[in-house]
Amino acid sequence: MKFLRTVAILILILLPYYPLTENFFPPEAQVNQETFAAYIVICTGIFIAGFLLLRFCKPGSHTAGWLLFAMGLITLVPLHLGPPREDAGLLTAAGIEQFRYGALMMAVLLLLRAGLKVISSPDTTLSKIILGMLCLMALLNLWDNYSSFRFSSGLKDWVTAGKNADDFFPQFDFHMPWRALARASLYVAAIALSFALFRQSAIRKWQFAVISIFCLTGIVFCVLCLLSAFQEYYFPFMVPAIALAPAYWLGIALLTNKQKSGSAFTNSDYF
Repeated sequence: MKFLRTVAILILILLPYYPLTENFFPPEAQVNQETFAAYIVICTGIFIAGFLLLRFCKPGSHTAGWLLFAMGLITLVPLHLGPPREDAGLLTAAGIEQFRYGALMMAVLLLLRAGLKVISSPDTTLSKIILGMLCLMALLNLWDNYSSFRFSSGLKDWVTAGKNADDFFPQFDFHMPWRALARASLYVAAIALSFALFRQSAIRKWQFAVISIFCLTGIVFCVLCLLSAFQEYYFPFMVPAIALAPAYWLGIALLTNKQKSGSAFTNSDYF
């Protein structure tokens, strides 16, 4: 049973990142209007499979863990839609792209809510710093995804004004430094929450170390991507769903760690 539980946890860790479009809709690089309904059905099946696998692992009742788990499953939807449309094709697939960014905004809000559960009493310097990080992360990423959500309406207005659709994105100011900072802030938030939970003995030292190393690597690649003007180093660490992955893994750790007798602490013990 212990072996099967370990296998189930490993599957959960990788579940949102299974290449859906490549395996279910070849050779299409993007989910389109014809395949979108089937794609959502497949994603729903993966949600159910993930929940059943987690139930098999006999998860704990940590609310933040459940919020982070839900966040991770939500990110699989935008992750496998294919590359974002930044051409005239956006006009015919506006709903798909808005769905992508709407899902990412929901994921960011779930991450923020989970973080607030972890620091339920922000009455110390450390908890206030973490709270500030979380608020900055949420503001940056909600702006990032909402501005992308508005691409289709901006392109429609551009075309209505008699301009060429293919000229819209080359002239658009993407505010690259702010977008890179938004992605990096997701990694910073994951490190901060991991540290807080490690201080509460809710996760183990090696879990904190692995998540932190992954996040630090992600931050380095965010900087490199910015320095290359988004021409290099974008994949995988600048992809929003990948930047949210450490927080999802943190949720799995919270739900699947077995609590040792006498090791539980409340937030007030450290915050």
